[in-house]
Amino acid sequence: MKLAAAFFVMMFALIGSLSAEEYQIDANRNCLFLNKAEFFQGKAVKVKLDMNTRYRVSLSEEGYFSSQQGAAADPMPGVVLFYPANEQDGFASMYRVIKSGETVRFVTPNEDDNSVFLLAFVMDYWHESANAGRYMLTVEKE
Repeated sequence: MKLAAAFFVMMFALIGSLSAEEYQIDANRNCLFLNKAEFFQGKAVKVKLDMNTRYRVSLSEEGYFSSQQGAAADPMPGVVLFYPANEQDGFASMYRVIKSGETVRFVTPNEDDNSVFLLAFVMDYWHESANAGRYMLTVEKE
């Protein structure tokens, strides 16, 4: 009986491990380059930032993946932010999803003035969805 139980445990473990799938995300081939204007032109909000400055960025209101209201509404998870920060080697590219009611604080780098900006955008998987609502992004110097 113990042998049969051990056999079933091993079979279920083997079946469970066979269902796992792995996917390779290639750092070059699967990269959406933010400096390619054709991807973000007219889509992302671009805010020019000052070098070596402390910023406070906050988000309010809500966006939705459909025009439905109330309990049937499908809320977006938030806004994607891309910005440089004076971290790591002095110029770190930061990517964050910020939700309504959240705040992000950072200090901008002290180099390459043309690259010191913030991009804010939402992402959707279906290009024909009737997205509704809006987010209000507040960018303040501290």
